[in-house]
Amino acid sequence: MSTKPLRSAIIGYGGQFGMGEAHARQMQEYGIELVAVCDSDEARAAQAQIDFPGIRTYTDSNLMLAEKDIDIVVVITPHDSHADLARSVLEHGKHCILEKPMCIKTEDAKMLNQLAADLGLMLTVYHNRRWDGWYLTVKELIQEGVLGDIFMVDMFFGGFKKPGPNWRADKGKSGGVFYDWGAHFVDWLLGIVTSPIKEVRGFIHNRLWHDITNEDQIESIIEFQDGATAQLQISTIARAPKDAVRVLGTKGAIVLKKPLDTEITLYSEIGGQKIESVIPCKPNHYKAFYENISAHLREGAELIVQGSQAANTIAVLEMTEISAKEGRAIVFEQ
Repeated sequence: MSTKPLRSAIIGYGGQFGMGEAHARQMQEYGIELVAVCDSDEARAAQAQIDFPGIRTYTDSNLMLAEKDIDIVVVITPHDSHADLARSVLEHGKHCILEKPMCIKTEDAKMLNQLAADLGLMLTVYHNRRWDGWYLTVKELIQEGVLGDIFMVDMFFGGFKKPGPNWRADKGKSGGVFYDWGAHFVDWLLGIVTSPIKEVRGFIHNRLWHDITNEDQIESIIEFQDGATAQLQISTIARAPKDAVRVLGTKGAIVLKKPLDTEITLYSEIGGQKIESVIPCKPNHYKAFYENISAHLREGAELIVQGSQAANTIAVLEMTEISAKEGRAIVFEQ
């Protein structure tokens, strides 16, 4: 791999889930040096300097973006700030990596992609869960023809639990309950079913947590042009459990019981005899995201998570809510 210098900065070091540090450590493994961190909270900025001695810290992103020795900026902030920050990053001539989801509005996603293209800069989204072990395993089964033609995908996340008092439960900042795990769901789905989307139908319930601005439950039913369908559901009011993922094909099917399980159940048939088998999943390989970023910027390797793909994910999330509000299916526009 080329040793071309790549220097990075992070906006939003934050404390929740330790995402700032996690991104920085993964970048370092692939020779991407962290040189600066910006966080509006001085204590968090100070923590970044403890974790990575020698970096510069800022509380004003514009001051940091004006620095000439930064090639890549990672944005790890509440979802409602992604579009404006990404635009500023690109306008300052830096490559941009956004934590998922890309943004909240489809028009912003399209604007960012066009801006990046016009400026000749990389724009991508940290959809690292494309490297979940179960997903890698299912993709391999599909490629090998084990499942046949996929005609139905069902995904669920949640249970019965009131959301905690943080910005992720604030619809104005988060975009809604669908913009967290829902972003993973749609990204996975569009890798499993490759036919173009035909239409989206959404359903929303606000029944119990009236002091929380996020929806209590949201469901998206997606129809593809080849006739395949998908049902994606996120809930904080589901008292009964449900499998995390179910993929049905003409030759076989798989079930993932829980989101982080390390095995899947494969239902297939050999010689007319039905077979149910438990298959160990491939290892998770989340660091592959930054391995690809390094190879893309240094050697011109194809960017795996394309900005246009991330924009389609946002379109599904947003159209689900529009459909629910209008009480009708919405024809999908790429």
